[in-house]
Amino acid sequence: MSESDLPNPLSDEEQTAVAVEWYLAMWDEALKRGVAPETMVLVALSATTNKLGEIFGHEHASLLIKQTAENIDSVSPDEDTETSGHS
Repeated sequence: MSESDLPNPLSDEEQTAVAVEWYLAMWDEALKRGVAPETMVLVALSATTNKLGEIFGHEHASLLIKQTAENIDSVSPDEDTETSGHS
């Protein structure tokens, strides 16, 4: 039985909230343990691209990544500095 076969009692909004909460907690804990933010970004990106391919298929994952790259290219330098980081 895969994870996707298990019943999920959480709404989409609740799933997003839990995922973000756990992701940020993991990120902060890794930084406290000495992992550099650049390392975290590279690991997160690598893991995400692998999971995108597994979950959505390689063609759709490629389109999502392409759209993300276009979104990054369209951000002005001022917008980038205002939205970097979390808390």
